[in-house]
Formats: sequence, structure tokens, C-alpha cells
Amino acid sequence: MNSNDQNIHVLPDTLGNLIVAVNKGLYRIPQFQREYVWEKSRVLELFDSVYKEYPIGSFFLWKAGREHNRLFRHSISLNIPPVKDDDDVTFVLDGQQRITSLYVALLGLTAQGTDYSHICFDVKDEKFTYREPDNKRFISISDIWGENALDIVEEVEKAYKPAYKRCFRILQTYPVSIVEVRDQDLPAVCKIFQRLNQSGKRLDRFDLISTMTFNPDFDLREKFKQDIVAKLKQKAFGEISPAILTQLMALVKKGACTENVEYSLTSDEIMSMWKSVVDSILLAADTLRKNVGVQNASFLPYDAILTLLAYFYAKSGRRSLSESELSWVKRWFWRASFSQHYGSGGPTKMGRDKDLFDGLITGALPAFAPAMNITAETLVGTKMTWSRSAIRNAFLCLLAMQNPVHLANNSSLDLVNGGISDFTNPEKHHIFPQAFLRAHSSGEVEVHALPNFCFLPAELNKRICDTKPSIYIPDLTKENPEFADAARTHLLPIGKGAGLTEDDYLLFLKTRSELILGEIERLTGISTVPAEDQRQRAIGKLETRLRDLVHSTLSDAHGQDYWKTAVPEDIRVEVQRRIDAELRKQPERGQQDFADARHKLNFCNVPDYLKLIVTKTNWPHFEPVFRRRVDVERHMEAFSEFRNATMHNRTLGEIGRRAGELALIWFETVMSADGDGGSEVTNEQTDA
Repeated sequence: MNSNDQNIHVLPDTLGNLIVAVNKGLYRIPQFQREYVWEKSRVLELFDSVYKEYPIGSFFLWKAGREHNRLFRHSISLNIPPVKDDDDVTFVLDGQQRITSLYVALLGLTAQGTDYSHICFDVKDEKFTYREPDNKRFISISDIWGENALDIVEEVEKAYKPAYKRCFRILQTYPVSIVEVRDQDLPAVCKIFQRLNQSGKRLDRFDLISTMTFNPDFDLREKFKQDIVAKLKQKAFGEISPAILTQLMALVKKGACTENVEYSLTSDEIMSMWKSVVDSILLAADTLRKNVGVQNASFLPYDAILTLLAYFYAKSGRRSLSESELSWVKRWFWRASFSQHYGSGGPTKMGRDKDLFDGLITGALPAFAPAMNITAETLVGTKMTWSRSAIRNAFLCLLAMQNPVHLANNSSLDLVNGGISDFTNPEKHHIFPQAFLRAHSSGEVEVHALPNFCFLPAELNKRICDTKPSIYIPDLTKENPEFADAARTHLLPIGKGAGLTEDDYLLFLKTRSELILGEIERLTGISTVPAEDQRQRAIGKLETRLRDLVHSTLSDAHGQDYWKTAVPEDIRVEVQRRIDAELRKQPERGQQDFADARHKLNFCNVPDYLKLIVTKTNWPHFEPVFRRRVDVERHMEAFSEFRNATMHNRTLGEIGRRAGELALIWFETVMSADGDGGSEVTNEQTDA
């Protein structure tokens, strides 16, 4: 094959020529590269590798057509001439951090607040350091590289001149390998970059979509910052994920928001609906803040919630909700959040749930009843520090909806703009102080359990400090005649036997969890009635078969130690908590009695089975049994709702009952076809 016909060329070159090419503007950083320069310590290590003539990796470049010249990213001030329409430009696909770090140091530039002219070569110890140069022992590498290098060497002591000259020579002649990609279009180049950048700062879909739809008159990345992020920050809502924007546009224009659908968006399509989607996101954020307590973006249980509500506004062209529509949206929000509905298969579920909002637009109030599996144990087992937990964030929204007041004076708390400390800091906002609990040997999860948190202004939090509740609660009661009313706005149980004045933490967790669960049931519309015995037996049998299938499949795929490699961390934590609870009931037993992998599955619940099966790394091993992920998700949700209604004597509507019975039949059918046998139900199966 003629070398001119090849799409990839390997070109040997030198570091000196590479830096000169960057300085002349021959090599550029493309739009989809992140704004990023290495920190000082890594730059020093990079120059140490060059000086010792260690390899620093190849540089992958894309020789682009002139139609792509506007893709140049002005990431930092590199003193590089602007790109002209008739310039021949080569973009850096892989190695941008290395090239930029080498370049700013050798030219002595200041980037991102760091003065790289202070990267010095110590001619005595032959190492690189960051300090003020003195041009005697510590010499800026920008001077060694610069035009006065030969003059500076005269000031170096004779004994150190060889080291100086070696550094000068290596900086000019250090060999580099350049791999140049030619004759590839932009989408192909984005895919190449994604693969090359596996170990670096990964691009997300928004980065790639911004690049593939780049237009000189419309830069999606910049428009998102200016029109959405800036406006939300002005309203103290904070910064939302850009995925909300791209998924919303895909839903509006294409009716789905999977990865491939998002990538199919064109520049013209984005520009044509831009004003509508911007207005819709702002309206949705405002609706969520006013009606369900999403005070800022960090309170969002799922990005999908903001996306779907914005979809309603964008498709309907409306600017408000009717009373019945708002009631439906609120019920949907709480059910989706506390059922962790969008915790797996998000884009697929969003595409499916889009139909709910299409129905809402036409005047219907669609049925939406995902399985609710939340219990007091779930609340206690969820840590406030889990900022990505849907239950944690929905809990914050629930508390915000109580309109909490200052416990000392009943003044309103401004959760949007004023005085609330960082909730992710485990040292703040504990009702039972952390020091008190640790002194009484409470476990890490229990210390930071959701029921042990409430909204406190910083000054009151500081005042309470490590004081135990049996002291500060009576003090607040004396200080504030309306303390009981204030406590109710925080869902705090303060009467005798609630645990606070007795300093009984476990009792407090139980009583407050009951209050919180009561509010959750009110918001989600849960009701209860007895169920039939035969259904309980069928459900128990199916759960055992599911556990057996999960165990055998993961054992075959990962070995008997699969709990460490194939089970998500949140499931491992929750199962261990349940085992610990069992040990408290049976003190004669030990952890060794529950060490067996199959035995641990007895402490999993239905949402755990679903997550174990459909999580990205496990699904290929279960796909031969269940065939389609969407089917197992749908039937598992129906089974979960049916199971909980049956086991906990809750009312189940006709549709839910039929869906649950169908799920039982479906699971029995697919698992029987796979040859899974099943075993007897054990007494230690969780009733979560």
C-alpha cells in the first residue's frame, strides 16, 4: 500500500520541533478537549522523565480539513496566533496535557494562576523544582530553552556546566513519536479521542455533542453556560448537569434520549429549539423548587426528574400547570424519588415515561405506581454524606417542604440563600452529636443516618456543638415557648419515649423514621390491606429462585468471591447492616455464619436483585436468561410492588395485582427455560 493512502502515519520528531510547531499554531487544541494543565508536581515529574530520557508517550494528532478550523479551543493564553480560514491545522487528540505543560513551562507562561517560569533546573542536584530562579544554581527552564541560554551558562559554576549543557541539549533533541490521523470526519475523530483518553479526563456525551454540532455562530458549550447555568446560579439554584439539556433536546426532537439518539442531534435542530428548551428548564427548576422542595440542583433526586418536567413545558408550550396537573407531578416526583425509579436504566425509562407527560399534555392523569420499598431500615442505612443518593436528596426535599423554622426562635430558615451549612460535612447538623455517638460506639452508618439530620443555621449548629440532646433539647424548650411547633417543622419527635431526652439514639432513629415514613406515605399515596397466604408462598419461592440464579451466574462469571468484585458498594453496605441487625437478635452467632456468598443474598431485597442483574458489568452474564433488559426491569418492578403489598398487607389495585401475577409467571417461565432449579426458603430471608 502506498504510504499516502494510509490514514495513520507515525512520524519521529524532537521535543524542540514539537514546541516550535505549537508556537507557530501548526498544532492546536480542539474544542472537545477540556481546559486543563497539569499541576506543578506532575509538570516537574514530566521534565524529570525527559531529562532522564524516559519515554513520555506518543502524541496523537489529527490533520483536519480547513472546514474544521473553527474547532480551535482557546483554553489558556499560549501566545499563539489566531487560526485563519486558509490555515492548515493539525489538532492534538491525545497528549494535550503533556504538550500544554511542556509548552507553558518552556516559554515561561502563567496559566491558571501558576507562573511556570518558576519551573527551575537545579544544576547541582540535577533535578527540577518550583521556586524563584537565581540563574546560578536554580535556572528557569524557560531561560535554558530561550535565546539567552548561551549567555546564562557563563554564570553557572564550572562544576555544574555539564549538567546545564546536558539539559539544554535534551530539551532540544529529546525524541518524540507523533501518530498522525488523516482523512477522518469529526464523529470518527471524537470516537478515536474517546478511546485514546480512557485513562485521562473522560469526555461525556455533552462534550462530544458540543463538538459534533459546533457552529461558528452557535457553541453549545458556551450557550449552556450563558443561557442556563448563569441564570440558574443567579437564582441560587446552582449548576445542573449538561446531560439534562442534551437528553431534553433528544426527547423533544426524537422522542427518545438514549446515547445514539443524542448523538443524532444536528446543529440546526439544536438552534431551532434552543429558546424553548432554555425556557422549559428554567420553568421546571422553578416548579420543583416551589412545589416539592428542590431548593437547589444538589437536592435533585435524579436529573431525569428535571428533564421530564422540562419536556412537558417544551412540548406543551405552556408556562404553568393546572391544579390537577400539579397534583399529579408532585405525586410522580415523590414516588419516582423514594422508589428509586430512575436508579437503573435511566434513559430507557425516561423514553418510556415521556409517554406519561404526553398523556398529561392531552388532559389525562396517567397511572404511575412504581414499587415502594422504603422502610425505616432504608432510612437509617442511608448516609447523609451520600450526595448522589435519591433517597437522601428526596429526604432533604421532604424536610424543606415542612417549611422548617429556627428551633430557638421560630424564625423562618432561608434554605435558598442563607446561612445553611454544608450538609455533606459529617461534622455538621447531627441531631445526636457525632462525638457523643462515637463515645457510645455507634457505627459509622448509624452516626450519619438520615434520621439524625435536620436543617440548622450555622450559629445554632455551633452553639449545640457536642452537647447531648438531653441537655440542649430542654434548654431550647425553656428558651422558646413554641419549641414544640418548631420541632414539628423538622419532623422531630420530642415527647417522652422519643429517645431525645433519654439520649437513646436507637429509639430516636426508630421514632423519627416512623414520622418520616408517615410523611412519605402521605406524599406518595401508599395504603394498606391484608393479602392472601398462597401469594406469600409463591413470592417466597420466586425470591429463593432469583437468589439462586444470581448466585450461580455471578459465581460462574467472577468466582466465589464475587461479592467483592460484582456487587455494588451500596448493596454490600446495606447487606452488612442487615446482617449486623440479625446478629444483635442472635448474639450466639457470629459474622462467620454469614460469610458464605449465597447466604448473604438472603439479606438482599427485590431492588437489590434488579441492580445486581442489570448493572453494566453483570448484565452480559444474565442476558442469556432474561433476553431484554427492559423486560426484566418492568417485571421486577411489578413483582416488587406485588411482593410488598402481599407481605406487608398493603392495598394493591387491579392493574398492580395483574401486573404482579404476570411477573410471577414471566420469571418462572424464563428461569425454568434456563434450567434453574431453586431451593427451599430460609428463615433468614430479608423482609425488606
